[in-house]
Amino acid sequence: MLQNEIGTFVMFTWRGLTILELLFTISITLILLGIGAPAFHSVQRNIQLKSVVENLYYSLQKSRAVAISRQVPVTTSFTKGKAWCVGTSDLGICDCNIVDSCTVNGVEQRLYAGDYSFITLTDIRFGKDNIAVFDGVRGLAVGHAGSVIFSDGVRQLKLILSNMGRVRICAIDKDIGGYKAC
Repeated sequence: MLQNEIGTFVMFTWRGLTILELLFTISITLILLGIGAPAFHSVQRNIQLKSVVENLYYSLQKSRAVAISRQVPVTTSFTKGKAWCVGTSDLGICDCNIVDSCTVNGVEQRLYAGDYSFITLTDIRFGKDNIAVFDGVRGLAVGHAGSVIFSDGVRQLKLILSNMGRVRICAIDKDIGGYKAC
């Protein structure tokens, strides 16, 4: 019992949930989770696919800018496989599987499969060494142009580097999140 402003006592009655109401609420929640979980998983895969390709895009743009500004060649190395990785170095070819092997201005620059659990690197076409090199004069990639394809198991995005040092992203087969088909 509580006393109100007037000074009279007011009685409150508390009503809890019945077992039937509780079971009904739990079953509705489980149904909604069952319907929403696959959609959430698909969205997460799509976000990771776009994220890895966009991160590589910006990494290549930065590599080109560093090559021009410091007038040194900057190399990006690609390693395919289950533990794929991409590393960039201003000291020549690096092994992105070795920590601190790929650095630009002393800062590690690498993307690797451990950060993108749903993503596979399905194809690399950068010559026999799987490297891209920006020259230190104009930031060109002459002789080191190519492409790389990442997949989330359903969709694929392709990153293309031209001989002129231009980097672009396109989708394989159909448009994906703002990226037109190649």
